[in-house]
Amino acid sequence: MDADTEAAKAKKNIYREESAFHQAHEHQSASAVLRAVIDEAKGETITIGQIIEAFGERAFGFVLILFSLPNCIPAPPGVAGIVGTPVLIFGIQMMLGHTRPWLPGFILRRTVSTATFKRLIDLAEPKLQKLESFCRPRLLQLFGPFGDRVVGFFAFLVAVSVLVPFPGTNFPPSIALVIASIAVMEEDGYLLIAGYLIGLAGLAYTATVLGASYHLILAAIHNLPSWLGF
Repeated sequence: MDADTEAAKAKKNIYREESAFHQAHEHQSASAVLRAVIDEAKGETITIGQIIEAFGERAFGFVLILFSLPNCIPAPPGVAGIVGTPVLIFGIQMMLGHTRPWLPGFILRRTVSTATFKRLIDLAEPKLQKLESFCRPRLLQLFGPFGDRVVGFFAFLVAVSVLVPFPGTNFPPSIALVIASIAVMEEDGYLLIAGYLIGLAGLAYTATVLGASYHLILAAIHNLPSWLGF
């Protein structure tokens, strides 16, 4: 019983530390938060849950970027499905009004090497800071509970496009979602609109590909008897 009590206290203390961290860095940029996570890490490893918790209510933006980036670069077959499914789930959560992403406990408890994570931050930080230098709070009316649901619906559509097994249906929408997610984290309405416009162009391409494929399949079925000599 004493062991259970001590475990509960330790868990509560972790949550307190994460909450205090979030409050201290609530208004900092994404790159600054990531740097603070590394600078204040107390062990050789850090959990996925600690990284996500550090972003507080901006965590959806972080996880959407995390799972969209692999589709922005050449990747082996099957990667789109692996990373597209979480984006689909997060989009649904946002549409339902969740303020933070939900992930199973076994994923949140997964650890990464602090040194490895630091190397990744060292590589990504300059590019992220350059993009952040153009961002500032604008058109704040686009953000809030309703705005988050719109972003969730957009993420859902992007995930559907990513999961379509045709060339070119994952890259433009994924780039657009990364842009929109950064806009959400920095509350930049102009950047958010840019992400939406790029995404709509990519989704229009996906819809065109699906429509053309549908008509080709119908034509093939219609002509199949004549091709077989019936």
